[in-house]
Amino acid sequence: MNEKIKQAVELAKQEYKKEYGEDAKLENGDEFVTVFNDGVLIMGLEDTNFNIKFILGEPYKVDFSLGMYESEDE
Repeated sequence: MNEKIKQAVELAKQEYKKEYGEDAKLENGDEFVTVFNDGVLIMGLEDTNFNIKFILGEPYKVDFSLGMYESEDE
């Protein structure tokens, strides 16, 4: 793994720990996305395998809410 990729993965892990706490760990099936200046990184854990995927370029931005986190009462 080259140094830029290692650095990007470390920065993504730091952001994850800021959000979920220093002891937070991914569980099977968990994924998260980190947006960088020139691409995105998708990190996840699947069947005890740690997966990373980079997508280079700027992500499309769409003004739309998926509504997946709304409670059933709303």
